[in-house]
Amino acid sequence: MGKIIKLAVIFFTVVGVVGAAVPVYAQEKMEQPAISASGEVVSVDPVKSIVVIKQLKDPVANIYENVTVSVSPETKVLKGDAALKLSDLKVGDKVKVKSTIDASGASKVVSIAVETKEAVPAK
Repeated sequence: MGKIIKLAVIFFTVVGVVGAAVPVYAQEKMEQPAISASGEVVSVDPVKSIVVIKQLKDPVANIYENVTVSVSPETKVLKGDAALKLSDLKVGDKVKVKSTIDASGASKVVSIAVETKEAVPAK
């Protein structure tokens, strides 16, 4: 009888430790670091909420690839401190895209920042 009690205590201890570890693992998986991409806007489709960006894939061979970015209503489109609409993006704009990966492994675009030209101070 004592052996059964010891096995039950060990079993429930293991289950308790694993049960406590699973939510921590799930939380870590949800908080994966941001992924970024940058390049030049090739096209913007506000109806489908899609932006195509030409990104440098291989700087040595000077090879570019087009990356299609799906934009959600929560995605922030910014130029400096100003908020823009997706339709305000123009072909040729230089942009930086920041994305995260959710718990299901899907990529979600958090922001698209249009690069601004810094004013050169007069001499």
